[in-house]
Amino acid sequence: MEKWLKPLAVLATLVMFIVMIAGSLVTKTDSGLGCGNDWPLCNGKWVPEYTLASIIEYMHRLITGVAGIVVVVFSVLCWRHYRGNQEVRNLALFGLFFIVLESILGASAVIWPQSSSVLALHFGFSLLAFTGVFLLTGFVLQRDKMESMVQDTASTGFRNWMWAVAAYTYGVVYLGAYVRHTGSSMACSDWPLCQGQLIPQLSGQTGIHFAHRLGALLLVFLLLGTMIYAMRHFKEKRRDLYGASILAFVLVILQVFSGGFVVLFQLHLYATLLHSMIITILFGVISYMCLQSHKSPQAGKLRR
Repeated sequence: MEKWLKPLAVLATLVMFIVMIAGSLVTKTDSGLGCGNDWPLCNGKWVPEYTLASIIEYMHRLITGVAGIVVVVFSVLCWRHYRGNQEVRNLALFGLFFIVLESILGASAVIWPQSSSVLALHFGFSLLAFTGVFLLTGFVLQRDKMESMVQDTASTGFRNWMWAVAAYTYGVVYLGAYVRHTGSSMACSDWPLCQGQLIPQLSGQTGIHFAHRLGALLLVFLLLGTMIYAMRHFKEKRRDLYGASILAFVLVILQVFSGGFVVLFQLHLYATLLHSMIITILFGVISYMCLQSHKSPQAGKLRR
């Protein structure tokens, strides 16, 4: 069964990634009510009318449904194949829980009007669903390499640091989604300055947008510190944390510049989608570091 699990793992992660991008496309094109207030029907029909908004919203629902089926199959097969493995069980339940939760939230957003703060949660829950599948995929693909990668134990301080960084990153992601849903994306119409100032007037949409920029800037320094620490302590015996720390720092730099592109290109669709793609992968990598920081050589040998 294991030879089928690896391609299925890649497929599950890919379809969840597409769900994330499709959700961003719905938000960017204001297609959230492209099917009216009907769910699961689209304007009272199973096959929607040929309008751009209805097709985008309907395709998002269809992709989410397909992704749900793929992830359920993948999770169940992993649970059965690695029977008794607590990590697999927890990751499978984590991913499935947030897939169901974000689907319910998405349906409720169609049927009942939601505030910007609640709508921003939709992207956050989708991100957690993707992360659960991403981490389970990492387990399947790296299981045979785990003993060679994990040759030392990360300190308790580093574990706590990574969980704090992950929680902070999630807050920055939520704030970014809140920026979009409050229409604050162009409140600072230039970059890297905001309205030609280093520190603009901190109120209204400008304050929301600028707070997100400051949050992203601090995240750069947090991940820079993480990378420097990993280079000093993990290069030889924790190649998993060493490589992931470098990748996370590269991604956060790309994320900052992609945010600049969103402003400079005035919310161009490709720039906006690129911004969502990078943060999705970045949060997955940071979550991977959280999970790996708890692993030890002894645990790796026991699993084998």
